[in-house]
Amino acid sequence: MPLDKSERRVSYLKRKKQGVCPRCGGKKRKTDKYIYCDDCREFFRNYNEKVSAKLNKKRKSVYDKRKKNSQCPRCGKKLGAKYKNIICKECLNKQYQYNYGKKR
Repeated sequence: MPLDKSERRVSYLKRKKQGVCPRCGGKKRKTDKYIYCDDCREFFRNYNEKVSAKLNKKRKSVYDKRKKNSQCPRCGKKLGAKYKNIICKECLNKQYQYNYGKKR
């Protein structure tokens, strides 16, 4: 496998044009609707699961720590003692604007 980014791209396009798996160069069935062979697809699936699990675990710990310390779980801003919501007003407004496309 070429190390340079441009060489990898050329190799990828060449293999794709030949109708073989762009990652490993192995043959794949003509009836497959996927670009990659079954082995490479399995590799990507497992890799993404591991990375996602690791990230989710870290995010969950940060969320719990901030929530416990009366901070906004998203930005970490300190919330007032009488503030009832979990998320600060700025983050709520951002979320509302993202969901509905307008300010609250």
